[in-house]
Order: sequence, then structure tokens, then C-alpha cells
Amino acid sequence: MAIAPITELMQPLTTTRTGEADSSPAIGPGATAGVTADVSFGDVLGKAIEQANRADAFASQKVDALARGVGDDLHGTMIAVKEADISIKLVGTIRNKLLDAFNEIWRTSV
Repeated sequence: MAIAPITELMQPLTTTRTGEADSSPAIGPGATAGVTADVSFGDVLGKAIEQANRADAFASQKVDALARGVGDDLHGTMIAVKEADISIKLVGTIRNKLLDAFNEIWRTSV
């Protein structure tokens, strides 16, 4: 399972992974000018968290299969574990940056 770049996180908002059209408005570099997006940052962040959870579950399945002797793909298992680790660290870093930004705004006097 490959780590999806940010542009792919935005892809489900315009089309599904299979290429079927979605009814939600287009956003991103290919969006039409004048079209307003109903997609919030929370939706995008939620999709990133969901992908991190799926990567973690997939890595856990690969590790369990390797431990039981069902699979012998050590290389693929290590890659899946590292991808899950990186995606979880990315979500944690985004959370920390959001908290830092919130605290900075909170300290700002008007």
C-alpha cells in the first residue's frame, strides 16, 4: 500500500478512485474558477486520518500473516509497517501544528 500524496487526498472529493464522477464540487489545481467548494479542512484531515488507520490495519495484517507463517514476504511487510509509521507520524505532526497555531491565535491580543 503506497502513501498517497496530498493531491490524491483531494481526489476523492472530485472523482472516486475508480474514475466515476462524484457529485461534490471540484477543488484543487484543475478546479473551474468561480466554483465554490463545500469541502472543509476537517473533511480532508479526516480522510488523511482514515488512510493512516487503513495503512496501520494493513501493516498489522501483514505482520500477523508473517508471524503465523502464512506469508513469507518480509520485504513487503517491512515496507507496509514503515508506510503506516510514516503516515501516523504525519497525522500527528499535522495535529501538533494545528495545536501550535491555535495556541498562537489564543495568545494574540486584539
